[in-house]
Amino acid sequence: MANNAKLRNFAFGVALALGCSALGSVQIAFAEETIPEDGMDFALEEITVQGKRPIWEEKLSPGSVDVIRTEDFKGEQKTLADMLLTVPGLHVREVNGKGQYTTVTVRGSTAAQVGIFIDGVLANLGGDSAVDLSTIPVKNVERIEVYRGYVPSRFGGTFIGGVINIVTKKPETTNVSLEVGKSSYGGRKGSLELTAPAGAGSLMVGVNYESSDGDFKYKNYAAEHAIPTYESEITTNQDRIDNFDAKNIDNLVNGNVVSLSQDQIAYFKSNSDAWLGYVRDSSENGLNANIKDNKYNYYASQFENDPNKLESQFIAAGIKDQYIAAIDQLNQMGENFKPEDWFAYAQADWNSNGNGEIGLIDAKDKNEFINDYANANIDKDAADIVADMDPETSKTLAGCKDTVEKNKDKLKKARDAYRWRQYNDYENGSAIIKWQNADWVIKGTYNKIDRHLPDGVWGGDVYNAPINNAVDVDDKYYYDSRRQKVESTGLMLQNRKQTGKLEIGWLVDYLHQDKNYRAEHINLEDGENYTQWDRENTPFREWSEYTSDKYNFQVDGSYQLSAKSMLDFQMNYSTERMDVDGSNLNKLINDENNNNPTYAGLRNRYDQEIFNIQLQNSITLDDKGDWVLTPGIRYNQSKITGYSSGKNFENNQFKWVKPKESQTDGKATWQLALKKRFDDRFTLRSTGGTYYRLLNMSEIAGDGAGILPSPSNSSGSGSTFPVPEQGKQFDVSAIMSNKFLGADNDTILTYFWRDSENMLQLVRKGKDYWCYFNDNKGTVRGVELQSNFKWSKFDLEMQVTYQKPEMERMNSAVNYDYAKVWATYQPEWEGNIRLTYNPSEKVSMFTEAHYTDEYFTDSANDAKNSEDRYLSGKPVTDLTVINTGLKLKPASNWQLTFGCNDIFNEAPKAKIRVRGADWSGYVNNEFPIQGRTFYFTAKYDF
Repeated sequence: MANNAKLRNFAFGVALALGCSALGSVQIAFAEETIPEDGMDFALEEITVQGKRPIWEEKLSPGSVDVIRTEDFKGEQKTLADMLLTVPGLHVREVNGKGQYTTVTVRGSTAAQVGIFIDGVLANLGGDSAVDLSTIPVKNVERIEVYRGYVPSRFGGTFIGGVINIVTKKPETTNVSLEVGKSSYGGRKGSLELTAPAGAGSLMVGVNYESSDGDFKYKNYAAEHAIPTYESEITTNQDRIDNFDAKNIDNLVNGNVVSLSQDQIAYFKSNSDAWLGYVRDSSENGLNANIKDNKYNYYASQFENDPNKLESQFIAAGIKDQYIAAIDQLNQMGENFKPEDWFAYAQADWNSNGNGEIGLIDAKDKNEFINDYANANIDKDAADIVADMDPETSKTLAGCKDTVEKNKDKLKKARDAYRWRQYNDYENGSAIIKWQNADWVIKGTYNKIDRHLPDGVWGGDVYNAPINNAVDVDDKYYYDSRRQKVESTGLMLQNRKQTGKLEIGWLVDYLHQDKNYRAEHINLEDGENYTQWDRENTPFREWSEYTSDKYNFQVDGSYQLSAKSMLDFQMNYSTERMDVDGSNLNKLINDENNNNPTYAGLRNRYDQEIFNIQLQNSITLDDKGDWVLTPGIRYNQSKITGYSSGKNFENNQFKWVKPKESQTDGKATWQLALKKRFDDRFTLRSTGGTYYRLLNMSEIAGDGAGILPSPSNSSGSGSTFPVPEQGKQFDVSAIMSNKFLGADNDTILTYFWRDSENMLQLVRKGKDYWCYFNDNKGTVRGVELQSNFKWSKFDLEMQVTYQKPEMERMNSAVNYDYAKVWATYQPEWEGNIRLTYNPSEKVSMFTEAHYTDEYFTDSANDAKNSEDRYLSGKPVTDLTVINTGLKLKPASNWQLTFGCNDIFNEAPKAKIRVRGADWSGYVNNEFPIQGRTFYFTAKYDF
């Protein structure tokens, strides 16, 4: 197993060095707080909602809250995901690579358990399993607030992981700024921002653009494992070519296709011209006649040696009805016959007329059946066999030659394993217009992302990685050059007022999103192993459209109950509709072989209604304000309805998919926080509570494609929807501010614990579909250490997280006890360190490093020995990425930034260790990550 000594030594060294220092409040990553003598006049530099808020609102955030100020990273071309890496307890997963689908987890949560808000409004759409961070622009953002553990009641809903609130800039002064940037791999950035007085308030207009080609270089580690396979294929097929006649003769004789004496076999093998003449002889002395004379033995041998052919032979012989009746009768009898059992079973009861048994063929014995079948098929089969023996017409020989040439090409590509990422480009555009005065906020936003979706380098499964090692050289999939376009438009109107002890506000918000997918290249020759029927009938593979409309109304405020008590309340109601369309969605398949696939019962529309009501009271327990207690209670409810209009639900195998089905879930939960301030340098804080995460649409009703609601029984006569996830959490923090090593030091040490039940697991239920089951439960315990040092010209910011998740899973299909599994995509150790040097007001230099410990990518851990159990999790090697940059200000209104991310190009080198059935070693992450990137940014304020 990987040795993490270097990070552990780093973490423990930091802890030891800071042990004698004070544990304190956080600066760049921590909300600054000052507590006056009366215990109520809390000061908060910035407020969450952009309308007017009372100064004591800081007290409504009693738990861990980190504040990222985007101004501190000005010019560094960081994304939202990059900035979140500076926060302890968070793990960012760039699922499909840089600029592609990106999610975040908090303290061991899943991505779906994290709420993403923009200006206090929930951005999570019900049709998405988790928010894609890559689609959220941060150019016009003032700060990013990250809440872990206790979540303030002004954020509607309960989120087991936590909440991230993205706060856009407040227009205040008159200013025009222009910023342009360039980076490696075709990266381009540009933005224009204008702020100015407008009427009784102020106006901000921002327009932003970003794009990248994403064609970085990496080495495909799986290529070396493919070399023996290609060499073997070449050797085997070349041997078949070189010994074409001899192997044909052996196959015909051993397969009981012809009857030849040993002398004939030896003669034909030694005289190729004589064998070719025998093959081409159409008289009664040639190969064709020999096959027909031997027809009974040929077909009898087929049935005996290949029982899997029995079904197709019965159907071809015109006894499909009897065969289907036999299957039904077996099912009623509860028998579990494997395909290889069928022939023996049929022989034993061949002459039965169905009297309590299964009569496959009435009044006909085995010999008659074989003879009848042989007479019906021998002419065509003999002609095909003869043609395949002739080198001029042989499909087998042509196939062997083609296989040799193709494998020579594959071998050449595998021996040169360096690749350039394909279909990894993207374009992002966004615009914001925001008007604000003392009481009102009006905001409109527009975001568009247009990107290709890169191919995974495994071919769908990590064990296929060797034979798919050239995925970025050739089009390996049936559908390649897949393009996705996501457009979203948002409008918000907000009003806030304060009357005496009551501060209250309301807002209405509308969000529209169009998500479109198209496959541009259809690869019919070397694509995925799909039949022509699959290609013509599988839904969504060629194109899909998801359209969402969400309306939200919210009322929240605060009321000062007494000099020592502040009540915070919030209520919101939202309704969302998602319409789904796609290729082959409306097809109802009932072919002649009684195939009734998943596609007959797909959902094409969803509705979700959410209602939240929440109360929170901040109580100062003593006159000095050193003790603060913050209890909170909330009730959250969701109703989801799925529709499948215009489909046939009676004549297909998925009888539990109804034209309309709905589910309502709701529950009350609580939170409690207690803070004790000992003096200006030391504070203790603890929070705890329960959580109840409402599910999204796809988790309950399916996604309109491969995810369906789960059946409650084998006959599919009903359905059992998954239920919301539940959990409880606790954390305790020690905070200290002090002088240490000649610097102003702020340090915070937090222990956290979370227990989750009814966690969702996506399980493959059938050949073509998956279902969500509440099969998982787990616990995570961990420690977060944050420390900031500030000298006159140096700033040092550090954070380290250690967490130990423990996950268990129950297989609901067979209902056995819980068994331990690996928690996936959750590193035990993760840390970030950043050193900034400011020699003057015009020059600033920084270096930062981010360490991610190894983690598992597969939850299976049921192997017998520890090594196999470890490898069953398919662990990713640890990764350290180092960035550096220089910022120059030639004038007060100019800033130039030069930088390099991932100096040592480590990200594309990330590996997964795998042990397959016939090979073992390292392969790449399914979606390699972009590595060393140089960039330049110029910003000018007019």
